[in-house]
Amino acid sequence: MNIITLTSDYGAGSHYIGALKGAIYSKVPNAVIVDISHETEQFNVMQAAFVLSGVYKNFPEGTWHVLAVDTSLFLHKQILVVEFDSHFFIGADNSVFSLLFKELPKKVYKITGLENRVNEIFPEKNIFPEVIAHFIKRGDLKGIAEPGIIQRILQSIDVFVEHNILKGRVMMVDSYQNAITNITKKEFESFVGNSPFKILYWKRNFIDKIAPNYYLGKAGDEIAVFNENSLLEICMNRAKGAQLLGLKPGSMIMVEKLEENDK
Repeated sequence: MNIITLTSDYGAGSHYIGALKGAIYSKVPNAVIVDISHETEQFNVMQAAFVLSGVYKNFPEGTWHVLAVDTSLFLHKQILVVEFDSHFFIGADNSVFSLLFKELPKKVYKITGLENRVNEIFPEKNIFPEVIAHFIKRGDLKGIAEPGIIQRILQSIDVFVEHNILKGRVMMVDSYQNAITNITKKEFESFVGNSPFKILYWKRNFIDKIAPNYYLGKAGDEIAVFNENSLLEICMNRAKGAQLLGLKPGSMIMVEKLEENDK
């Protein structure tokens, strides 16, 4: 089974999705194509990396992951294939590969023979499927790639502690309008310990407990919960939390550790 996932900034319902899938099926007729997301912000490679990093391990080893965000060969010069955790990732060298993993991958391949295709306006449709099909047929990239180096490096948005406050940011807002942050459960628990706390966000609103699920309390209640990827989310019970609370990608989220008498 040849599983190929798609992560793009095309937008739901875009005809570009159909064009890309058609090109893949033309080259890999027995492919199983899975949409990860087509709703990442346009050209936002940090968000694309964030989305895919929390998902790809759910797929079998050997899965190919297409990163169809900011793919211009004219701008980014290289198309790379990266092998990591026995998965394969293909995309432009636009810094996404420096954001996708906790450490820079060692198995990096640069697609060759693209000198006359620098003005290709849809490389994920017209180049990526050729590469994937070549690998599936041969089991390697010989003849179309050579060992490469990730040239565009960008630091991820880190969670950090300042005085008695743990600071992170909203990385994305999902289709339920849940604001997903980059604060992990491990980081949260290590910082808070057994102390009381406040999770502060837009307009000084705060939440002082972690809910076990999305449905604690009544409709419209503000909730903090750890999702299945152990990331802190700010939500509302059966309401569009991010929209109503003014949260969006980049919004600061602060966890304040309190003394007992500050509760």
